[in-house]
Amino acid sequence: MAIANKFKLKLPRPRRHVRGVRRFIMFSTLTRMIFLANLLGLIILITGALTLNQFSRSLIDAKIDNLHSQTRMIANLLGGQATGGGAAATLDEDEARRILARIDVPDKARIRLYDRNAVLVADSDQLDDRVEIGTLAPITTNTPTVEPKTAWWIKLQDRSDEWVNNWRVFRNYRKQQQRFLERDIKNALLGETVSGEQYEGRNLIVSVAMPVKRVADIQGAVVFETHDVDAILASQRRGLTPIILIAILASILSSLALTLFIALPVRRLARAAEQVVRSSDKRDIIPDLSDRRDEIGDLSVVMREMTSGLYNRIDDIAKFAADVAHEIKNPLTSLRSASETLRGSKTKERRNKLIDIIQKDVARMDRLITDISKASRMDAALAKEKAQPLDVHKFLGDMVDFYTQTREEAAVDVVLTTAKDADNPVMIPALENSLGQVMRNLIDNALTFSPENDAPSNKTASVRSARSVRLAYQKGAGDADGTAFITIDDDGVGIEKNDLEAIFRRFYTQRPKGTAFGNHSGLGLAICRQIMDAHGGTITASNRTDAAGKTTGARFTLALPLQTVEKENPKHKNINK
Repeated sequence: MAIANKFKLKLPRPRRHVRGVRRFIMFSTLTRMIFLANLLGLIILITGALTLNQFSRSLIDAKIDNLHSQTRMIANLLGGQATGGGAAATLDEDEARRILARIDVPDKARIRLYDRNAVLVADSDQLDDRVEIGTLAPITTNTPTVEPKTAWWIKLQDRSDEWVNNWRVFRNYRKQQQRFLERDIKNALLGETVSGEQYEGRNLIVSVAMPVKRVADIQGAVVFETHDVDAILASQRRGLTPIILIAILASILSSLALTLFIALPVRRLARAAEQVVRSSDKRDIIPDLSDRRDEIGDLSVVMREMTSGLYNRIDDIAKFAADVAHEIKNPLTSLRSASETLRGSKTKERRNKLIDIIQKDVARMDRLITDISKASRMDAALAKEKAQPLDVHKFLGDMVDFYTQTREEAAVDVVLTTAKDADNPVMIPALENSLGQVMRNLIDNALTFSPENDAPSNKTASVRSARSVRLAYQKGAGDADGTAFITIDDDGVGIEKNDLEAIFRRFYTQRPKGTAFGNHSGLGLAICRQIMDAHGGTITASNRTDAAGKTTGARFTLALPLQTVEKENPKHKNINK
């Protein structure tokens, strides 16, 4: 046993899953998605700003082309005017300096001339003889020097540029493009033109080195360079910095707004739903956001309706179970009493009577269980079926034919009193089988309460009382427009005023005298209302009265929505007809 305990494996306990609604709002997946979605546009903007690299490439190429053309012009000018006039060409250094001194060199640009021995002959920085004239500032004493203030976004841009330039990839690139002026001069003296971007430390220089020729004889080399590319690119980036900062601020504000108006309401709904799951006393805790008039408002309305429907269903199930237990308990009690009494019965007549009671109770229980099973399966059956357009006249005519063929001659007649209108049929979307069950329940109920037609008293008599169950239908008008009404009338004793609504409750029975015991469970009208609710319709009960106010029978009215028929577009009508 000790060895077994020694080598017993200790498995780690599974971690408890943390519910999403307990998570901090800023760590919510929805919040992250909102921020990422908004930052995506910002990233695109910043990426566009970084395409200034492409702009810098274009600027450098343009600078190289410009310097190349200017350097060629200067080299041609020097080769034509500063190399002497005899047969033996030599570089006249004094003339070359005078020519370079007359050239207007832009700021941050420099021109240098070297002879064939790579010795500096002239430099535009040393030949500039311009004199700036202006008014001197007044002489003051002990005046503190005030440096001009630099905008904060310019400082931010300068720091970001310095930070980016310190990246290894840029350091390596500058190291590879470091300038070797002696090499460029040597190549130019060999007859090559050297041009491109180069770096002196961290400063970008665009330069062109070109030979100075007299015909084909190389007399020297001229180098034209400029240092203004970095300044141009920096000014471009500084112009974009405020825009990028505004875009960042707008993205953050937009994300916060979406979080407040989307993530937080969804979080409230999730927390409320969690509380509803944990406690049945908080069925009304789902917040009402219908005033938003958007999808989240619709979601809150649907969740409230769904929660109310679920709890109503739970209450109905609990009530139904209690009613079932009560209804089954009555025949069980009767069975127990009859069976106990049967053991002590001494006469055959007594035993037969008790056996008859037992059979009736068993039949009643069988009827109850059958109807309870139908009622419990009704919701599933209604959910599986699909409503189809139904012609009300044909549907009621088939019901009348069914009862006409199956009932005896002396029984109550079932008739359809509404004439068919072929030009304006009444169509409804319905589940034919389920609606047929409603009609059968109502007609059977009406037949139960209707007195049968009187048979002739003798052979010479040919007239009997005309009692019937009458079916009728019509379209609604006014406020009831778009609704079809079906009525079932009988000639019975009617319904008590207090029972007009109670008859639709489960297990409610109020049968006429003489009805066979155990043939009715009190679920028929309850099932009818359940089916009508699934159709989006209603069922009501009322009494018919004559001119004197006397009840002449009962009336059940079904209200169902009419089938919406789209009118045929004449433009799409088949021309082959």
